[in-house]
Amino acid sequence: MNTTEKVQTCLDFIDQRLENQAEQTIRIAELIIEDIKNLTAGYHQAMRNGNLKEHSELVRQTQLNWVNQLHDIILEQSNRDLSGQVIQALQKFVSNLNQTQMQHLHFELPSPVAREYDAQYQYLSQEEIELLMGQQRLFPDNNDSMH
Repeated sequence: MNTTEKVQTCLDFIDQRLENQAEQTIRIAELIIEDIKNLTAGYHQAMRNGNLKEHSELVRQTQLNWVNQLHDIILEQSNRDLSGQVIQALQKFVSNLNQTQMQHLHFELPSPVAREYDAQYQYLSQEEIELLMGQQRLFPDNNDSMH
């Protein structure tokens, strides 16, 4: 791998990790919603059965668990934002580096491509080439006339 490919590989790796973290965050949010639904439904059942104390302990434990999870999500989001900024900075750097390197490299378009896209190149048609070749035969150079 050349340097540009290595940098691009690193950027792709970071991007993939960020995408995976986003999916994990969504799954955690879905689990929180599910727990809230279950606790809400469990409250009415606890009231009927006289188990409010046990239910409130379950609510407290669940809340502590999710507070910790949400704190982690917030930290991950901050890291994600930071990583996103790093990715953008690296991509801009690589792009600028490539542009700088390319400015100093000479690359000529092959004639069929240049003919198609660049009007500054004037190419002779086959007829014009044959006409010029015919003119050379009409006016031989001095070396040919001396023989």
